[in-house]
Amino acid sequence: AGFEDIVMVLSGMSNMEQMEDNLSYMTDFQPLTEAEHEIIDKVRTLYQAQHKVPCTACGYCVDGCPAGIPIPDIFALLNKKLAKEEYEEAAYGAFENNADSCVGCGACEAACPQKLEIRHLLKEAHKALG
Repeated sequence: AGFEDIVMVLSGMSNMEQMEDNLSYMTDFQPLTEAEHEIIDKVRTLYQAQHKVPCTACGYCVDGCPAGIPIPDIFALLNKKLAKEEYEEAAYGAFENNADSCVGCGACEAACPQKLEIRHLLKEAHKALG
């Protein structure tokens, strides 16, 4: 709420207490100030610079992958490496099927709600991690 082009806010809840808590935040809703928007823009820019692949790890791409590639896990490793975060270098080699196993069918891209160019990103991941 409070962002341009947002028409609906969805919030998960599983009981009445959570629903009442969620509703309380919107009872006297105050949009973000210009200063708050500027802070969010700065943080977004920093985050995007560190995370090359904006994968949300939903897993939709994995369901239809004929090669059984753990795509979100590979992208998470790539993001950690690019952000110079600690990660287990042997993790990539431990996958039964890594990015190099991609057959290029495009099923992953058709399923991706983020519309990522997964086939291209898998090639980049293999170069960086393999």
